[in-house]
Amino acid sequence: MAIPRVFISSTCYDLKYIRENLKFFIRNLGYEPILSEDGDVFYNPKLHTHDSCITEIETCQLFVLIIGGRYGGSFKESEKSITNQEYVNAVKNNIPIFALVEQGVYSDHFVYTKNKENETINYPAVDNKKIFEFIDEVRKNIVNNAIVPFRDFNDMETYLKKQWAGMMHFYLTNESETKKVSDLLNEISNATQKIEFITKEIATSTIDKSQLLDLELYEKIVGEDVITLLKSWKVDVSPKNILKHSSFDEIVEGDIEITKDEGHVTTSGFPRMSKFANTTMAGKYISVRNSLKEILKKYNLTIKDYIGNVS
Repeated sequence: MAIPRVFISSTCYDLKYIRENLKFFIRNLGYEPILSEDGDVFYNPKLHTHDSCITEIETCQLFVLIIGGRYGGSFKESEKSITNQEYVNAVKNNIPIFALVEQGVYSDHFVYTKNKENETINYPAVDNKKIFEFIDEVRKNIVNNAIVPFRDFNDMETYLKKQWAGMMHFYLTNESETKKVSDLLNEISNATQKIEFITKEIATSTIDKSQLLDLELYEKIVGEDVITLLKSWKVDVSPKNILKHSSFDEIVEGDIEITKDEGHVTTSGFPRMSKFANTTMAGKYISVRNSLKEILKKYNLTIKDYIGNVS
């Protein structure tokens, strides 16, 4: 059975015991902790060890970031720390991030924020002010940017339990709501089909054959763009008139001004259109008219029969 993999990112040495406690906490939840010092990261012989850590993050579903007072080693050919680069890759892969920072570092960061220009201030909780820049990077991310201070592992355990329980509730609730919407759409679709069926049954039982034919013919032309265009030119677009005129030019009585503008069509007033538009609409008119003729065939009628039956 697949279980969530949780990548633990921090400087290894100053937070060794925290990482160890976190490992057992994650295992007790039934998840799989991924720690570089435990051999959980596959170090591909063809890659730098730093790249192997980054690649391993992409296989995880959760990312725990712990920021302590030691900046740690730099990522290869970069000014960022390895931990910072791991965080960047988690963001890139849209992995949920749970960031925690030691209380002393968190307090010093507050002082730093208020006194960035003062180079004389000493910050006892950190060995490098780049840690504060890292915290700002997390805080200023557009999403997934929560960062919480901790004093000891108990604080960390309490926070993660609440967050992961909340995340589980969110996903379960969201899935439930999605299903409700899907079920509602299915119900609407089924109801629509039932209404259409009942309407046709009622029509069949209450109106005569000629009225059913008219309904079917009008249903075929509704929404066709060539019909919409003809209506805008005040042309009679009843099925009878369409069947009476064998071509687009004929139904407009040949009274169309062909312009040189590519694609030009007037939708009101005197009919004007480009040669290309005229050819296109002529083809669409024939298609609609042929569809009407096919309906007449179902009723064993010719065009002459129908026009003669329609007043």
